[in-house]
Amino acid sequence: MQKSVLAEIILSLDKKEIRDLHKWLQSPAHNLRQDVIDLFDYLTKYQDNFEIAYEKERAWTAVFPDKPFDDAYMRQVMYFLLKSIEEYLVFADFTSDRVQYQIALTRIYRKKKLDKAYKQAYRLGSDSLEKQPLRNTYYYLNKFFLEHETYEYKLGVTQNAPVNLQEVADALEQYFIMEKLMISNAMLAHHKVYQKANYDTGLLDEVIKYVGDRQLLDESAIASYYYAYLASIYPAKTEYFDHFEKLIHGKSAESFTIPETRNLYLTALNYCTAKVNQGALEYCKMALKFYRTGVEKGFLLENNKITRYTFGNAVAFAIRIGEFEWSEQFIERFKHHLDDKERNSIVNFNLSRVYFEKGDYDKAQDMLTRFEYDDMLFNIIAKTILLKIYHEHEEYDAFESLLESMRTYLQRKEALDPARKQAYKNMISLMKKLLNVNIFSKTQREKFRELVEKTNPLAEREWLLKQIE
Repeated sequence: MQKSVLAEIILSLDKKEIRDLHKWLQSPAHNLRQDVIDLFDYLTKYQDNFEIAYEKERAWTAVFPDKPFDDAYMRQVMYFLLKSIEEYLVFADFTSDRVQYQIALTRIYRKKKLDKAYKQAYRLGSDSLEKQPLRNTYYYLNKFFLEHETYEYKLGVTQNAPVNLQEVADALEQYFIMEKLMISNAMLAHHKVYQKANYDTGLLDEVIKYVGDRQLLDESAIASYYYAYLASIYPAKTEYFDHFEKLIHGKSAESFTIPETRNLYLTALNYCTAKVNQGALEYCKMALKFYRTGVEKGFLLENNKITRYTFGNAVAFAIRIGEFEWSEQFIERFKHHLDDKERNSIVNFNLSRVYFEKGDYDKAQDMLTRFEYDDMLFNIIAKTILLKIYHEHEEYDAFESLLESMRTYLQRKEALDPARKQAYKNMISLMKKLLNVNIFSKTQREKFRELVEKTNPLAEREWLLKQIE
């Protein structure tokens, strides 16, 4: 039973869901079997000790203490419990959305020809839809359902009544356009990180042209996805990103759910990252605004937690333009959003990067000694910082020893992205060569500079060039 669907669902239930489900199972409308209730009570009681308690024979003994084990009968009880829980979960999810709830009632009352009840349900559904803040695909899909219900209702009254077909068509069109743009942005983002994924964008080109021609950009949600896509496709045309940035820093963010806003923020951050990598450092400040706002408002959090990568990327952008105070404030202000188990290590790791860039090598090295993490990339970055500290302190024996240790480490890590691995391998090779460069020789310096500039991919290019200035 430990690996069954039933066990997986039971283990996911919180205390409120358990209380509500217990009441649900007690109702004859949903369950007529006492053994189903007994099994539910037993399984929820031992959520914290499920590996032992969820053995089928042990559960049987708890529910049927005086009967010999019957596997077929036990499976039957498990089945009925699973179906009852699933019915509750669907009911709870559906009734939690008052808009969809009222739309369902309008459909039911229309079919039953209950005119007064229909009008009340429709009014409550329309009011609920307009009062909620979202103006995304959720809004337009439900608006379409309500308009369609009005159309069906009027047809049932008389064939000659004026109908709202234009409103039905407009709502459906806006829903489709927004959904198409949102999915197309997701396709584009996925293709960039997984280039083997090739997608057919279908009507996308026609949709893009249609949005521009029909002045649909007055709808901020449509405009957000529209400019997000164009900025990603045409990064050189910065006016697209400028429009996009204004929208998602403005009221447009209120139109979306938090996961939807998070995806838009990540699109913006990816754009800024690409620009910074091309040397346009002014996009660092834009990225910092997205990071700070994203964490403050929860857009870049999941379950109130920030990932170590998002946290580290924010610090890296700040360091890149010398915003050391900003980075230290960010670390201190938002460190409580890091997972408890990794908080100290991630804080020490990022503080070490800040102190190194400030030139406080002793503090940076001290922080790195407190860093313990099994993430490959973080370990490589930490070792790279130590290499640079050893070089700055002219501790060349330690420098050479760590270079060899790092070369071996990279060789063993087959799971590391090949391009990233090669970038660090090239860095190690050039750092070894750096030890033999006579910085007083212009010829040697220029030869080394040319080698650094033409080597690709390469990590720490700027630092290597700085050593021969």
